[in-house]
Amino acid sequence: MPGAGFFSIDSLRGVLVLVVDGDPRGRGALVDVLTYCGALVTPTASAEEAFGVMRRIKPDVLVVGLADDESGTFIRRVRCLKPEDGGVVPAVVVARGGDDDLARSRGFQGYVRAPLDPWGLCRLVSNLMTVR
Repeated sequence: MPGAGFFSIDSLRGVLVLVVDGDPRGRGALVDVLTYCGALVTPTASAEEAFGVMRRIKPDVLVVGLADDESGTFIRRVRCLKPEDGGVVPAVVVARGGDDDLARSRGFQGYVRAPLDPWGLCRLVSNLMTVR
């Protein structure tokens, strides 16, 4: 797997990613990057909408771009779900502040800082799929 720069267009082929981001531009950027790398992406604009989607599909990975307090509340609710309902799904937070240790303490397996490094995001999602 490359360490920097371009990431394969097929690298996330078939991976179901649920994107949760209240900002339309941020959500669009996440969808574009993940789709480019082959993921099957379902975008949602709120935590409530994401929970509704999770009742219908079981994503392989969550990518959460909500504000810090909202993302923490969202992932805590996800982690309270039964495993078969998505409670153990790997999750990445996209944030403007904080750090990896804080993200992990809240229940996320990965952290990417905004502004977004598109290839870094795809590598992180790919790595989460290999450790499942």
